[in-house]
Amino acid sequence: MWVYLQSEPQLWTVGFYSPDGRWHTDSDHSTRSEAAARVHYLNATERFSSLAIARGSSTKEDGDGIHNISADRRASRHAPRD
Repeated sequence: MWVYLQSEPQLWTVGFYSPDGRWHTDSDHSTRSEAAARVHYLNATERFSSLAIARGSSTKEDGDGIHNISADRRASRHAPRD
């Protein structure tokens, strides 16, 4: 899971901790909101690409991350009804 932390007074760093506890940096940002947006993008992309791989679905890059075409179709058929 991607996270961000305040690494200096005006610097927010995005990265993740590996299982052995080491920090791996992705990027630095001058505002907390920029770092949060990057974390959101990375976590969403990682989640959807893992889902697509697990389901054997086709994917495409849509500018906001990976879009799972087949899962969208299945989700609309199996969505809970009110």
